[in-house]
Amino acid sequence: MDGPHDLGGAQGFGPVRFDPDEPLFSHDWERKVFGLTMATSTVGLYNRDENRHARERMPTDEYRATSYFEQWLVAMETNLTELGVLDASALRERVAEFLEDPDREVRGKDQPELFELFRDTLEFGASLDRPAGPPRYSVGDRVRAVRDAKPGHTRLPAYVRGHVGVVHRVDGSFVLPDTNAHHEGENPENTYNVGFSAQDLWGKGDHEVLVDVWESYLEPA
Repeated sequence: MDGPHDLGGAQGFGPVRFDPDEPLFSHDWERKVFGLTMATSTVGLYNRDENRHARERMPTDEYRATSYFEQWLVAMETNLTELGVLDASALRERVAEFLEDPDREVRGKDQPELFELFRDTLEFGASLDRPAGPPRYSVGDRVRAVRDAKPGHTRLPAYVRGHVGVVHRVDGSFVLPDTNAHHEGENPENTYNVGFSAQDLWGKGDHEVLVDVWESYLEPA
């Protein structure tokens, strides 16, 4: 999906600043949002591609004005209300209660058994590699990134669409995000590492830009 999250090649946002000592969570509520997202996705309410797609659908101004975990919170609320797990009006009322009284005691209960369900995911990750047919392309093949990505969620950056590159590496096969985000099946595909000329993409630079792409994002050049 084209949207405010796809910043590749965009100008005017300043340098990306990296703090090697930055904590995992700057505030306690961020830790809770992370845990709730992990819990609700681990029990199968939605998958990681649905989660990403919910963030991508945020209005541009709202997306750019919110922090990373604020976007996670919006995505979780979006998914759970669209699924009918939460009632949108009840959620708004609950938020209003806490805005009026931030120190109000949170009603709830400990569920240690829920942590057991996603502890392995926290420690080892959840792989989306799946078997697929033989790869269509080989190392050294010239390929073109498709010009028109599938509407909705996609992992194909806008800045490479329509450009020609060379396959550097044939990787494994993985769930296709474009369909997984929309309940259209996992449809695993082979993936590739493709090098594009910076001069071709940006009009300057003598280096290559390496992009990992799914097979359906490519066509023979």
